[in-house]
Amino acid sequence: MSNLRDQRQKEFAKVWLDNNRHGILNLCPRFGKIYTTINILEQMDKNINILIAYPDVKIKDSWEEDFESRGYKNPNITYTTHLSLHKHTIKRYDMLIVDEIHLLSDAQMDACMEVIDNADSVLGLTGTLSSWTEADLHQRLDLPVLAHYPIEQA
Repeated sequence: MSNLRDQRQKEFAKVWLDNNRHGILNLCPRFGKIYTTINILEQMDKNINILIAYPDVKIKDSWEEDFESRGYKNPNITYTTHLSLHKHTIKRYDMLIVDEIHLLSDAQMDACMEVIDNADSVLGLTGTLSSWTEADLHQRLDLPVLAHYPIEQA
């Protein structure tokens, strides 16, 4: 039986899928952004080439643990830190996932733009997005916020 959180995660996965597979999901902390992403990935080709960028190793561990607990397997997942995004600007990816996208520095945003140019779809994830950062990400990376689920609503 699915609970409200599961339903919301599926709902926001559909929002992203229905919006050209290009944009940011601004979902409050503890919402389950990785599970939401797994709902998206389960709707796509099982062997797509994915780059997941994250700010620190603890977040990478969360991705790997959630993939394992949900039984999601894809041999074509590459992980990178925000700091190392510049090492991935030449390779082509089917999907770029930028976790905690609001934490990208100026230089990381430049590298991210180059990776976006070589990616078919882009998913930005955040739970804390200021209006200034939202405008900056939209202007510089052409990534609109597709859904906003604030903590008050949760």
